[in-house]
Amino acid sequence: MLIQGGIAHYDTPIGIICLDSKFPKPSGHIRNPTTFKFPTVQHVVKSVDVRRLLFEPTPDLIEPFIQAAKELELSGVEAISGSCGFLALYQRDIAAAVNIPVLLSSLLQVPLLQMMYSPKVRIGILTASKQALTPKHLEGVGIVHQDSLFIKGMESKEHFWTCIVEGERHNFDIKIMEQEIRESARELKKQHDIDVLILECTDLSAFSAAIQEDVQVPIFDINTLVELTQSALWRTTYNRHRFM
Repeated sequence: MLIQGGIAHYDTPIGIICLDSKFPKPSGHIRNPTTFKFPTVQHVVKSVDVRRLLFEPTPDLIEPFIQAAKELELSGVEAISGSCGFLALYQRDIAAAVNIPVLLSSLLQVPLLQMMYSPKVRIGILTASKQALTPKHLEGVGIVHQDSLFIKGMESKEHFWTCIVEGERHNFDIKIMEQEIRESARELKKQHDIDVLILECTDLSAFSAAIQEDVQVPIFDINTLVELTQSALWRTTYNRHRFM
């Protein structure tokens, strides 16, 4: 049996398009290699940071992301994800530019959840910035019904905002960060009595278990989407025993 050569990455199901950021990526973050039980590889898009993607998404900004996706595909990965949910704005265009699955935002799971649950389901979305998350982002990942979505941003949380969004420093206190994120999730749950929570921001995923302790609802994020895709790409071999 021949094994294909000429690629950079072997047995690597997921390639990750990353923003140019220097804050910590603890275990549970999509960019931390210990997060998943399978290999991933990263491609950093230089000079595009969180703030630029959130607040300056000019039409030309898509080009370096398309190039990154093409390079990841050529390198041998089997699917492409992203390190920021706001790439939802470019989901369709980047998917069309390559021939492998593209899953840039946890928000891709919203239409699925709207089908999985009752039409009355109340879906909370915790995002870095409610102001920056526009209807175009939601439409970009196929969300048609937006009236049952309840969005809360992290604008009021100084430690998160100054580090993750503004990039004023390259470190954070993980206890303070967790406290701010848990507070935001509790506020969202209290204000809107949500049934399920989507973490739009990939920087929240490392704290998903702690969040769930507080809000007591199912939580979906970029990690659940990546793990779903990987499980489809690399199916488990099941041992079946028949007793005659």
